[in-house]
Amino acid sequence: MRDLCYLVRFFHVVPPVPSMMKGTFAVLTLAAAIATVTDASAATGALVPVLLLQAFAASSGFSLPARRGHYDLLFTRGNSRTSIALVHWASSIATGIGSWLVLAILEFVVSAGARATLLTSGSCAAVFLVSTLPWATSVTLPRFSGGIGWLLLAVTLATTFSSPVLGDWGATSTRIEDLAWSAWSFLVYPVAAGGQRLTRVELLAAVPEMGLAVCAMVIACRWIAERDVPLEAAQ
Repeated sequence: MRDLCYLVRFFHVVPPVPSMMKGTFAVLTLAAAIATVTDASAATGALVPVLLLQAFAASSGFSLPARRGHYDLLFTRGNSRTSIALVHWASSIATGIGSWLVLAILEFVVSAGARATLLTSGSCAAVFLVSTLPWATSVTLPRFSGGIGWLLLAVTLATTFSSPVLGDWGATSTRIEDLAWSAWSFLVYPVAAGGQRLTRVELLAAVPEMGLAVCAMVIACRWIAERDVPLEAAQ
């Protein structure tokens, strides 16, 4: 527990997410809160920019600051590399998770308990995916690379191909082709699931992406735990 507290304090002093991004989260949360207070049904749409920003916040990158010696104190102190990785991930996504929960509670209060769309299975799945996969894919890459790559993929598919991708992923049958297309659409644009209560078929389409995110997290943590990180000056 003492080591965990030390890691939390360390990443509070050396945050993986820039202060400007935290300020942006605050502005987006305030704007979304105003929209929700005005009209509780606007909460789902107001969450979209928070989720988009969360993909970039999660893409915090680990290898580059480690090569620059930012985490030498942790490495030489003997902390578990896996614990370092997990706390680094948690510190990267904490502000976005906080924004989501604040908006979810506000929606519930404003609607007098009648609405809780930000806590539906679709919203939780979207938050989980944008909070994990970008971090895992950016461990060895520069900051924001995972978010930039995901956004580029989504825009390219939305503007280049005639088949709809963004906002149209709900599976209607258990046929392999339908499930595969819905799974791909959810992976490309998970934000579209926000506010939805996933049906059994839609859950089947979302499970592969959730499993992919978990596997990516495991691989990323193992890479941090087992890989030597030489300083840039020594390369």
